[in-house]
Amino acid sequence: MTQIDPPNRYTRVDSGDDTRERLLAAALSQFAQRGFYGASIAQIAGELDLTKQALLYYFKRKEDLYAEVLKRIAERLLTGMRAGVEPDASPEGQFEAMILGVYEAARANPDDVKVLMRELLEVHRSKANPDEWYLKTFLDDIVGRLDQIEGLAQRPFAEKFAGVFQILSAIEYFVAAGPTLTRFYGEEGVAEIEAAYPAQLREQVRHLTQCHGPH
Repeated sequence: MTQIDPPNRYTRVDSGDDTRERLLAAALSQFAQRGFYGASIAQIAGELDLTKQALLYYFKRKEDLYAEVLKRIAERLLTGMRAGVEPDASPEGQFEAMILGVYEAARANPDDVKVLMRELLEVHRSKANPDEWYLKTFLDDIVGRLDQIEGLAQRPFAEKFAGVFQILSAIEYFVAAGPTLTRFYGEEGVAEIEAAYPAQLREQVRHLTQCHGPH
């Protein structure tokens, strides 16, 4: 295996932590625009005017870099999901707050949304190492919260997952469609739509959490 020397003054790398974070930000942007297979190590390094060798010092393979990007996205979603939850709220209220938190996290990080949508659509990524499926932790966490709601614990996991995934997919699609909707309806029109969206989201959540009668 070829030895990769540490970055030096010729690779124009700053302090290690700073460079690593900048590389992750550049990678997020490139993966959002081009997907895993469309983005290259050279393009990502080039955004920061670094050499390919400098990037490979921090991340030995593109897969390692992409895995870290996905991990950061999952962490941001989990943080957003938990941010507005009131400990004293009902389980239904806590779940609603989690979904709204996911929506706010998606709005704050539109590139995260683009990467996730590409991840779901790129067929070849289905063969990725299961250790890289950080989104599964997020999905399992939020589906598991439904078990705390009376009448839902005994419902099949597949049914609960389908309901949660439908809501999350709607959030991701709505956020990703923002630029296109702006072309159609203008900034003011989209601002009005965005203002109305949380109420519609709450209705979807309540439909999911209240549909726990017998089948």
